[in-house]
Parts: sequence; structure tokens; C-alpha cells
Amino acid sequence: MARVVRLLKGIAELTRPHNLLVAAVTTLIGYGLVSKAYGYQLIEDTFAQAALIVILVAAAGYVINDYYDIETDRVAKPWRPLVSGAVQPNVARILAYILFLSGIIASTNLGPCVVVFVIVNAILLHEYSRWVKKTGFIGNMVVALNSAATIIFGGLVRSVELEVKVPYSVLLPAVYAFLFVLGREVVKGIEDVEGDKRVGISTVAVKCGVVCARRVAALLLGLVVAISPLPAVTGLYNWLYVAFAAIVDVSIAVSLINLYRASSYHELIVEARRARSLLKLGFLAGGVAFTAGLL
Repeated sequence: MARVVRLLKGIAELTRPHNLLVAAVTTLIGYGLVSKAYGYQLIEDTFAQAALIVILVAAAGYVINDYYDIETDRVAKPWRPLVSGAVQPNVARILAYILFLSGIIASTNLGPCVVVFVIVNAILLHEYSRWVKKTGFIGNMVVALNSAATIIFGGLVRSVELEVKVPYSVLLPAVYAFLFVLGREVVKGIEDVEGDKRVGISTVAVKCGVVCARRVAALLLGLVVAISPLPAVTGLYNWLYVAFAAIVDVSIAVSLINLYRASSYHELIVEARRARSLLKLGFLAGGVAFTAGLL
């Protein structure tokens, strides 16, 4: 029984439920924007299906990422389920493929455009984990693109249902999410720099150094803060957007201040780990900002 419990806990850790919640929220952003743009009720039954598809594919991506990331985690994160032995690597790989396939099958009744979108994103997630991440910044961009894609996917599902065009307003939160996640990925590269060096992953931190990576992260996250007022001036969002967007801006500011306070290589790695966690909360607040702002 204890072994089964350990396995289930390991699988839950692999799939990262908190990140799946964020993915569902970002899907709602695109879905709700299309509804509001064309004067329909914000949420209909098809949202549950769209969220389920995103959760299945995202969970598969997280599991397969850990499968291909074992060697890095042996150095940087020895507590992860596959390294600690809570879940066997072959079990994780099979689980990932089952989740990918389930997400694709769940999309088959939504039309060919939706199915193709799901398949392309599933392939990107898999190939990112298998080899694209080793390209460094390009790999970071793929992660950011997949995160932004959940917003576009929500808008696509709703547009197909209503038989309307996806409005350009969906692009604004997608760009916001892209820049935020890309900046966070660069910060994560600082945290994982030693493990990435060992397995040959050419992140910004590995190729240019952790100080250079800190500057790149500051530029990207600074752009997020710079564009954060734009949704408020479009007239599509209410004051709730402003309130939660301010939380995002604070999380970014605190993270960057702490990163720049680090005076040594090891201090910067420690602060990067803290910043990554804080930015994860900030990204969730951003999802709430764009969602609650539509109410």
C-alpha cells in the first residue's frame, strides 16, 4: 500500500496540478474574450472540454519533460519523482503518451482546425523535452509559445463553436503570457545552470553566464510590466484586471530586486530559485487578472 501511495504522489508531482490549474485559467482567457467580443455568455459547456484537452496535453508535457530531464535533475533536483525512484522512468513515459493521446482524442469532435492545433502543440511539447530544450533560448521560446497557445486555443474553440473569426484582442494576453513565461524560463536557467552544463543544455545562463541571463530576464519581465496597462485602456477589461495586474507587477519587481541584490554566483542561483517560485504565483495572478477582468 505504501508503495502505491508513493507512486500516486509521484505521478501527481510529475503532472504539476498547480500548473494545470493555470493552464485551465489561461484557456478561459481566450475563450471568454471571444464570448465577450461577440456578445455571448462568457462560459458555455464547451469550455469544460477545452480545459480538459489543455490539462491532458499539458500534463503529458510535464511528465515527458521529467523523463528526458533525469540527468539534469540528478544534479539540480534530486528530490524529483523519477530521480528518487517514486516513479519508474518507463512508467512515466507510458503515462505521458497515454495523456497525449487522450488529449488528441478529446478534441476530435471540435473540428479539424482544433485537432491540428492540439497535435502540433503535443509534438512541440514532446520534441522540446527530447531535444529542443538543448538549444537553450530557442527551447525557452517553445515553452513560452506553448503557454501562450492555451489562450489562443481557448479562443479557437469558442470561435469554432460560434462560427466566427478569432478576434485580434486574443493576441494581447497571449503576448503578455509569452513574454512572462520566456522571462521566467531564463530565470529557471539560472537556477539549473550547473545541471544544464553537465548535460549540455545551452541556456542563456550556460552560454553567456548567470549575470547576462539576469539581464535578459530583466528585459523580458520589464516588457511585461510595460505592456500591463494596455488591456485596461482597450475597454475590454474592468477594474479587477488592474488590481490583479498590479500584483503581477509587484511579483516581477520583487523578483528582479532580489536577483540584483545577489552579489555572488551561488547567491544568484539561490535567488533565482526563489524568483522562479514567486513568478509562478505572479503568472497565476496574471491569469486571474485577464479572467476576472472580463466579468
